[in-house]
Amino acid sequence: MKMNVPVELLDELVLEILIRLPVKSLLRFKLVSKAWRAIISDPLFIRKHLEHSALKWKRNPSVLIAPHVLDSIIKGEDWPTTFSTQICFYQWLPGSATEARLMYNQDFGRQFSSVCHFAHCDGLVLLPTNTNVYLFNQATRDTLTLPEINPNKIPVPPDICLPAGLGLDPRTGRYKVVRAFYRSIDPVTDVFHMGEADASWASVHSR
Repeated sequence: MKMNVPVELLDELVLEILIRLPVKSLLRFKLVSKAWRAIISDPLFIRKHLEHSALKWKRNPSVLIAPHVLDSIIKGEDWPTTFSTQICFYQWLPGSATEARLMYNQDFGRQFSSVCHFAHCDGLVLLPTNTNVYLFNQATRDTLTLPEINPNKIPVPPDICLPAGLGLDPRTGRYKVVRAFYRSIDPVTDVFHMGEADASWASVHSR
């Protein structure tokens, strides 16, 4: 006897299955059909997938290790300017492994010489340097170099690395990068809105 399953139920089953898959599989399954691509690209699905991944992490937590390595040491420096441009990320499972697993490894050549403190949010890692700001997606192994911007109103030495922050806007479900600059008394912060076709830096004036 053939049973007719409601389309709504099939959609719910597909959604529940996709939520439990790793990001690598989701990237491949986006090519299966337009319907699956729409589901996987939907911000609501992405949020649910992150929430499910967070629950899995709580049951089996892991630590992301990003070592800062110096190619050499220059005495007298307030902050090193000889950072290695070899960026690596390792995953370590406390209590279940004695060694960390290499997750990402890329050499950026001579693109920068100094780095600031990493920022992270939902598996995304932000790396501010004295030249560019890089965003790493550990799940897809993708790297994004944010557009250059230099609105400093006060001269800044080329080896100075300005701090940056990364967070999720709960109202829009999109990630944003915030970066500070030297601006005497001008209370302005620059924000980069991720996930937009014409994404760019925007100045936010404090009230």
